[in-house]
Amino acid sequence: MTNRISRIRGTAARTHRASSSPGKATDARRSPGHETLLTALGEDGYQRLLRERHERGTALGELADLVLNTAAEADRLHGKLRRHATHVRDRLSDLCDPHMDPGFVPVTGLLASVGHTTDLHAARFTQQMSQLALVLASYQVAVRHTGYVTGRS
Repeated sequence: MTNRISRIRGTAARTHRASSSPGKATDARRSPGHETLLTALGEDGYQRLLRERHERGTALGELADLVLNTAAEADRLHGKLRRHATHVRDRLSDLCDPHMDPGFVPVTGLLASVGHTTDLHAARFTQQMSQLALVLASYQVAVRHTGYVTGRS
């Protein structure tokens, strides 16, 4: 069955894709949310985070799930920002095309809505990365605390 993508916001078919480990990314550039997790936690810590995510009903499991969801949202917003930047670049390339009739080139408001939207996407992505840093710090404190508790037992 194929997934159809709707152009109307919020109506695209939602599927649960198997998440791949960021250490095995096929693209040369990794997504910034999961790259942040991998850098901060290391490969072993990242694998522990993935295991703890499935421990439902525990505070650490819920926190691990929040960390991974926050990273996934940061990655989604980063992708949206990149797609928008590509759109802006294409629009400017069309404007600078020497083969285009100058009569069809807009003279005012060229970047008015595009510039505002770019600022909005960039601010939202920055906000999400800040939120990721906060939940990651909380997770690391919780892991240290539970590590000390289990180490004393």
